[in-house]
Amino acid sequence: MKRIVVATALAALLTGCGQADKENTARLQQEVGRLQGEVSSLRAELDAERNGPARTLAKAKNEIAEASLTAAKKTLSELVARFPESPQAQDAKSLLIDTDLKISAAEKAAQLESAKVAEEKRKALARLDANLVKRTDEIKGVTWVSHKSVPVLDNYMSLYFGVKDGSAAGYPLRMKFNYYADSWLFVQSVTIKADEQVFDLGKIDFERDNAAGSIWEWSDSPVDDMAMLNKILSAKKVIIRYDGRQYYHDFVLSESQKTAMKETLLAWQRYGGKA
Repeated sequence: MKRIVVATALAALLTGCGQADKENTARLQQEVGRLQGEVSSLRAELDAERNGPARTLAKAKNEIAEASLTAAKKTLSELVARFPESPQAQDAKSLLIDTDLKISAAEKAAQLESAKVAEEKRKALARLDANLVKRTDEIKGVTWVSHKSVPVLDNYMSLYFGVKDGSAAGYPLRMKFNYYADSWLFVQSVTIKADEQVFDLGKIDFERDNAAGSIWEWSDSPVDDMAMLNKILSAKKVIIRYDGRQYYHDFVLSESQKTAMKETLLAWQRYGGKA
């Protein structure tokens, strides 16, 4: 490397001096030509040292060890093309065969894994479809999708959504809260504790009805806080408090209700719903 630098510098110096003395111009030009030739030769030697067959083969073996098979195949192919008569080229040809086999095996394994994931997804979606209840509003052309495990008369939190023309893109995910008892609570707000995080939903409008000595109060609103919903669905313990006019009622969100909500959320996303 030092020889290249010195030769290059000297060549430049001699070129500049060539104009100072007409008698020496031819000699200096000849010397410049010789030095430039030496520079080219030294550069070729350096390139051969850096990228010769031995170094190239070592590089390919290192790529194979690091499982960079595509890069190794390229390096081996270049070695064979550039140095076909070298001993390293023969080793490279054998390694190329082995590398091609490894690449084919990796591609086949990836295809099998992809097929396995696709089949698992297909089965999961089939199970999901079996757990959904769909009710179509013939006038509005909207199909309302909910989970079949949502209780009819109980304290619960649930999710549902609308689908039109096969898409839920125009319909937000909705959540329902239901209070069921034998005496009025007149629910005014809801507070949720998911593990150690508390969410105060503030004032919520609840509707009310009663029959056969029982009462139920319920609310129906769009989900406007997906981060809260995800926390609820991932929490180990969720306590929901219905704050009434004078009293409150607490209940623990069951695992079955959380599972139903997770599946409903997945279905909404599958139909193109977006937060």
